Amino acid sequence: MRRNRANGSRVAAAAAVCVSLGVLTACGNGQSPLSTIEKTSPTAPATAGAGSGLDESVRNEDLDVGELVRRAKQSAARIKTVHVVADIVSDGKVVKLDLRVDRNSEDFQGTIEQNGVKLEARRVRSAMYIRGDEQAFRSLVGTVDGEMAAKLLAGKWLKGDVNSEKLRGVRNITTVADPGAALKNFPEDGVKLPTETINNRKMIPLTGPPGDDDGKIYIEAQGGKPYPVLIVSKDTDNSGSVSYGDFDVPVKVSAPPAAEVIDIPDRSTSSSTPRPGSTA
Repeated sequence: MRRNRANGSRVAAAAAVCVSLGVLTACGNGQSPLSTIEKTSPTAPATAGAGSGLDESVRNEDLDVGELVRRAKQSAARIKTVHVVADIVSDGKVVKLDLRVDRNSEDFQGTIEQNGVKLEARRVRSAMYIRGDEQAFRSLVGTVDGEMAAKLLAGKWLKGDVNSEKLRGVRNITTVADPGAALKNFPEDGVKLPTETINNRKMIPLTGPPGDDDGKIYIEAQGGKPYPVLIVSKDTDNSGSVSYGDFDVPVKVSAPPAAEVIDIPDRSTSSSTPRPGSTA
């Protein structure tokens, strides 16, 4: 009986935490390149074997803005895996992401942080896994319930279905992993600025019409493929940066050990008592 009560407490704590997780967001609602990521659907990467259709003998920095954007979109659409790092202030919330994403399967692993609450996250097929430390659970749930959650769940992986409403804030997080999203609605009167060197890499900054947008989208200047590699925004309500790298480096995400997993109950089964260590 003690074990059942403990299990039930863990389940209740897990549910409370995941209700809190539902408010997590990746980006804000402004009009900067960062918000463009949120508003557009991810572009599926091109299938293997598709030709680039690009004349890679032409230097990226010699292209006019229209052709550069066209080529950057094509290059971004063919990226199968990506490492994305974001540091964003959106509607007063500080959001940090560090994720490695397979854009075909949408599996990912990494960390999500909002206002100092840091969580590990994984997606493996249709299963989502979340893990935090005592401080994270205490902050998410609140003072009284948070103490219980912190003690019962710290170090455990909470498992839920990727389509669960309780995980709505986490399931959409990979929209930020589309390097080409910010280029989808790039204005026809956008501007190509002089090449800059950032972290010893030559980059071509693009921006909207003068006075309309303080954000910049940086395109890789070196090599034949003009990948979008950095987005920077100084918008009042939506500022920060998103960087992309490790293109097409294999991403393999594994489910955590079953003994470390606690199922998040669905609404229809919230009265039942799932078993810690259930099959992942």
